[in-house]
Amino acid sequence: MNWLRRWFAPTLFVILPLSGLVLCGLTQTAADGAKPQAKPPAEDKWFLDRSLTLSPQLEPRPALKYRLFPLASERKDGNAVPIYLRLNFEQSDAARRYWTDTPVKWNTMPIDKIPLKEAKEFLNRYKNFLRQFELGARRKTADWNYTLDQGSVRDILLPDVQTMRGYVPMMVLKVRVELAEGDYAATAHWLETGFAYSQHVGNGPFLINSLVGISCANQFTDCLFDFVQQPDAPNLYWSLTALPRPLIDMRDALDMEYRFLDMQFPDLADLDRTRSPEQWDAVLVKVRAEYQRIAGEEQRLPEGRWLEPLAGTAAGDSASKSPDLPAARKYVTEHQKLAADKVEAMPPAQVLLLYLVASYNEFRDDTFKATYLPYPEARRVFAEEEARRKAAPDTERNRFAEALLPSISKIQRSQARLDRKIAALRVIEALRMHAAAHAGTLPDKLSEVTIVPIPDDPGTGKPFEYQRDGDAATLISRIPGEKPSATGLRYRLVMKKK
Repeated sequence: MNWLRRWFAPTLFVILPLSGLVLCGLTQTAADGAKPQAKPPAEDKWFLDRSLTLSPQLEPRPALKYRLFPLASERKDGNAVPIYLRLNFEQSDAARRYWTDTPVKWNTMPIDKIPLKEAKEFLNRYKNFLRQFELGARRKTADWNYTLDQGSVRDILLPDVQTMRGYVPMMVLKVRVELAEGDYAATAHWLETGFAYSQHVGNGPFLINSLVGISCANQFTDCLFDFVQQPDAPNLYWSLTALPRPLIDMRDALDMEYRFLDMQFPDLADLDRTRSPEQWDAVLVKVRAEYQRIAGEEQRLPEGRWLEPLAGTAAGDSASKSPDLPAARKYVTEHQKLAADKVEAMPPAQVLLLYLVASYNEFRDDTFKATYLPYPEARRVFAEEEARRKAAPDTERNRFAEALLPSISKIQRSQARLDRKIAALRVIEALRMHAAAHAGTLPDKLSEVTIVPIPDDPGTGKPFEYQRDGDAATLISRIPGEKPSATGLRYRLVMKKK
């Protein structure tokens, strides 16, 4: 694949090739250095299941000694995007594969198993790249400058998304090599670079940009789980607390997606303009043809059932033959407060277009309104809307909305997963702090931790699940009603005595 479009956002984590991208939850066994285990029973499968060996540790002094995100005062004027993109010029495909694929094998090894000589030789070869990442991540802006005024925003190609994610493995390796050498200040510096870079990548105007930024940030977050396991690792509770929340803010991308219909179908933005019956027919033909192109190319629906239009709804079909026309006339009459005889006298194509657009706007708002809620509250609204859409009859009206709206609930779930992992890390660091102040002992309940505030689980808005068993404990984040194998995070903690 050499391009990515907005339409691939709901399936990003499936379609992106594994080479060069360590996806969260897929490499935990290797990262922990554990031997392959027998296949667990279905009820014991978790999306992420990680064992951590920890040492008690109070906060460093000063408390924010190891920052994980650049201060605003440290950022310089300028746009980071040209810095990142410039690195890709004059590079062959083979060179790109080399810098993307080579670090992957080392990034899945336990920290103490990394062949430092080889890894450092690789990093030295790309020291200019790494220096540019340092500088770019500390620029104030990341303006991707897509041609959003070109007409069909769906046809904007995003090869830069592929390029940006390809840089991450070498930065992750830099973090892990610094950690292997025990240089915690350098490790934090490169984590700071990585998180700032991830935010820049996520700042693009489309949801696919946000999802790639989240994927990048997930990989640097996984490095933090290696960090906290080092025997003398400084405590990062306050550094984690100081990270932006959310780290990848999808508000601008959601606002862009909200306006997609008007941007993709300019003729639908001025339906109040007077047109002749022939002109209304021409607009309907154009809209249907573009819709069919989108639905056909993306093949987003189960078994491709929407690749063929319903009878009477193809681009060349007469509006007067549409099976939706009676419902469209009734809808326009009721919702636009027009007399039935006036609606009956309208050109059929005009009535159908008013119906399609108004219905789309209702579906859109019923989907997007949930994005303004905290994730635990949004889930219920998403579920209710999804149930309504699934129960809706198979009509042109419903197909039009279903095909053109992004899968917002899946995208929000990806952001929540990153937030949950960062919050879990804060809890783990709070537990290390508590143990340091209590002779290396874990608390029986999270409520007993008073040395610092314990964050709630962003997935539920309630405390994380926690259970102590002697010097070990289990910390769990699960989404109610969902299988642990789909969204569950489980961290099995062992606190060493100092």
